Amino acid sequence: MSKYFLIPALLLFFPVFSKGQSTFGLSLNGFAPMGDLKKDSPEIWGGGFSSDIAFQINGSPIHLGGMLGVTRYGSEVRDGWHGDDLGDVRIRRNNEMAYMLGLIRIKPPVSEGFQPYADFFGGFSYIATTAHFRDGPLQEQWDVVRDIDDFAMNYGLGGGLEVFINEFLSLDFNIKAIKSSTAEYLTPQSVSYNKTDEVYDLTVKKSRFDHLNFGLGIKLLISEW
Repeated sequence: MSKYFLIPALLLFFPVFSKGQSTFGLSLNGFAPMGDLKKDSPEIWGGGFSSDIAFQINGSPIHLGGMLGVTRYGSEVRDGWHGDDLGDVRIRRNNEMAYMLGLIRIKPPVSEGFQPYADFFGGFSYIATTAHFRDGPLQEQWDVVRDIDDFAMNYGLGGGLEVFINEFLSLDFNIKAIKSSTAEYLTPQSVSYNKTDEVYDLTVKKSRFDHLNFGLGIKLLISEW
């Protein structure tokens, strides 16, 4: 269990030791299952966005920081009759994951316009499926119901390549493989509408939420410490 909390704990101390460049990044990401999640739910895929910040430690190749992100790994819409209680409504179910990860980043010295790096992650994610109710596609939402939610602890490895545009800005190509503890979740394929009973049948899945993220973003040099 300590591997999940080691990196976030280190983040409490990085303002004391940081001296050098700090960067702030934004990235658009793709999502694909791997490991146990791929075996259990190979059909899911998705995308999202993330932001990260990293502080250089005493001019060394080591940077400490953190990452926040949101991923949608499936969405399904059903329009029509939903029984006497709801009537003719539009229900959209979104399957989403939000995550907060501490990171240790290693950036070897380079002299060209490229900067490779390696990342080590530790943190947690929140996985949820929510149903959104409207009277029609262009109508205001009038209710939200959370079908299921769960937390998972995460750790993993990643890396990337920064391509410098100028001394303040770079393009960032990145990838990360995240291992997870066991979590309960739904997918679009595990939810079906039972017309006889006029209810949704939810088949809850349970596995490690292992996944692969690959992204394209920008990084900004924001300060010198």
